[in-house]
Amino acid sequence: MKQSFELSGVNCMHCVARVKKALEPLAESVEVTLSPALAVLTVKEPVSLEKVNKALAEVGDYKAVALN
Repeated sequence: MKQSFELSGVNCMHCVARVKKALEPLAESVEVTLSPALAVLTVKEPVSLEKVNKALAEVGDYKAVALN
């Protein structure tokens, strides 16, 4: 299953790399794009928005909003 999140605070490729690394432990695979600023997680079980935002907060001033 795929979960998509709109990201705020992602302004450069360095941000993309930090966000991807932060989210990798939560999913089987992670795709992060700069424009549009999105993260797509491939997971077996749904990951809560709270867990995603907690992981992001540990690496910077990033926030996610669930798209699906």
